[in-house]
Amino acid sequence: MNTRQKHNESEKEVIVEEDVRDKSEEEEEEEEDDDDDDNDKLGVAKTIPDPFQFCTKLDICNWLVKNPEILQLANEMNESSYVVSSKNTEDKIRLWNESVKCLFLRVRNPSSEALDNLVVKIFQFKIYTSKARGYLDKTRKSLTDFRNKFNQNILNFGTTGNLSQKEIKDYVDENVVQKLLNRQLAAVNILELTNNGGMDTFVEFVKEAVCVSWDGKNLPGIKELDIITKNIIIPS
Repeated sequence: MNTRQKHNESEKEVIVEEDVRDKSEEEEEEEEDDDDDDNDKLGVAKTIPDPFQFCTKLDICNWLVKNPEILQLANEMNESSYVVSSKNTEDKIRLWNESVKCLFLRVRNPSSEALDNLVVKIFQFKIYTSKARGYLDKTRKSLTDFRNKFNQNILNFGTTGNLSQKEIKDYVDENVVQKLLNRQLAAVNILELTNNGGMDTFVEFVKEAVCVSWDGKNLPGIKELDIITKNIIIPS
């Protein structure tokens, strides 16, 4: 065999080795892809109960049709879950409504931070979500409505009759307070409020509110009266 022939054979061996190596690498990659496919299938299978792992969705539907009692039970469980969720939402809304009333009794002009905390604690929303913003808007509207009606009632109370401020103070008692704040006090345990001295504080607050508004509406003066009630304990 001459040198040229040996050289040619050597080149053939190199080419064959490269072909074998390339083919081996390709096979390994294909095997890895197959393993990945198997793992994906296994992951999907894990989400399906054992008895149904080899069934299609159509097979499962046909099985439910043949076993209507199971289908009925599943529907009842689904409806029950919806009812529980709705009940929880209703409870939270009721708690929110009572909390806003109790908040108004303590301060008529709460800070934005206080309103944020109220919504977050009751509904467990992130404060930047649309749902949280919606309840914040509702809270502000409720407080505004409470303030307007309270201020108007105080104004009407002060302009009736020819009583002096001293006579008005002597006239204002617990019954008058419950009439002026009946909407908010509906969310309060009156007996406990009386026992902890809270009702006496409200009597003092209403007396001062009447005096402040004696000569007409005085919103800044009413706002300053928050200091009287802000530390009061409200038993809801």
